[in-house]
Amino acid sequence: MKGKYKAAIALVLVLVLLPLTLLLTLTHWVPTLAGIWLPVGTRISLQESPRLTRSALLIPDLRYLVGDCEIARVTDARLSRPSRWRLHIGQLEINSACLSKLPASDPSPGSPRTLAEWQSMLPYSWLTIDNLRLSPWEKWQGRLVMSLTPAQQDIGFAGKELSLQARLRGQALTVSQFSARLTGRSAAGEAGGDLPSAAGAGWSAGRRPDAGHLRIPADCGMDRC
Repeated sequence: MKGKYKAAIALVLVLVLLPLTLLLTLTHWVPTLAGIWLPVGTRISLQESPRLTRSALLIPDLRYLVGDCEIARVTDARLSRPSRWRLHIGQLEINSACLSKLPASDPSPGSPRTLAEWQSMLPYSWLTIDNLRLSPWEKWQGRLVMSLTPAQQDIGFAGKELSLQARLRGQALTVSQFSARLTGRSAAGEAGGDLPSAAGAGWSAGRRPDAGHLRIPADCGMDRC
């Protein structure tokens, strides 16, 4: 009987210590595990271990690299599921110079190819990025908010130089608000209305897209505004 008790105690210790060990060493084994699915030559790096709370998974810092070139850096990410998946990111920085270094690869047979196929894969979710920054176009950085379902995708972007409110249902894109600062001056171009999405571009002869509007200040030219 004493041997059975010792075996039971050892089993309990293993069940307790194994998850704890895995949690404390996330920065070491998670990037290696993720590398199985990542494109060849790319990897992720965790500067700090993610933390699991009662309501969310917290990721303080995550980098995505191709070779030594940092494609993207995520700061202060929080993943939770109140009624649907919610991903909140403090800052996402994307370095476009590294995109050309991604290895070319053929799409797998089961990978989505059309907009409808991509939309059908979307989970019911919310995405918020407090500061989305794309290098070398840092002046267009701002806050991105998205509400996603397979049937409808709502997109909102707000920055000092650019703002946008749009909705995509199937291939129908509705832009309810768009403004962009064309130069350093305060004047801005504005647009809104129903537009064909890129995936559904091209309408038959004699058919035009639903009414929209575009307004650009009268004193704007090709090289000034």
